[in-house]
Amino acid sequence: MNDLSHAYVAARAAMPPSRLLPAWLATALETEFGPQSGTIAALWSARHPGVLREDGSTGVDARHEEYADIFELLLEHAPAGDIHSISIARWIALSCCGQDHLWEDLGLPERPALGALLARRFPALHAKNVHNLRWKKFFYKQLCDRAEVKACRAPSCAVCGEYAGCFEGSA
Repeated sequence: MNDLSHAYVAARAAMPPSRLLPAWLATALETEFGPQSGTIAALWSARHPGVLREDGSTGVDARHEEYADIFELLLEHAPAGDIHSISIARWIALSCCGQDHLWEDLGLPERPALGALLARRFPALHAKNVHNLRWKKFFYKQLCDRAEVKACRAPSCAVCGEYAGCFEGSA
């Protein structure tokens, strides 16, 4: 277990019991991550308290249009009729509205876990990330390419302490 995994486990132990998740999300996390699903759910709930409503439904802030665009991008690369992949796509799109790296906003223990998830659920989209861009940046770049926008950044990148590591030397 690496330092990040230890920090992940410690953070989970310090958290209050997770809020109830919508059934679609709880089922998707359990199916995808098995025993780790409770930890991921608790971390996700803690990072996105405003996204979960008391009735268990989800909502997004002023970035609703971005959520819809990312959700659509993921759905285009999901296996047809696969309800589980649709739920995972919805979870990822909601998490893209977070302020940190996507893997952190998802509640995952490390970035490679997100890459593995995308390779399993959205293999054609995963294969397009030939430059190993950070996933949130990659999704936004896909949207910008569609809209033929030349300068494109994920919305929270400009204020991130790791900005230089993601953007220096990138085209």
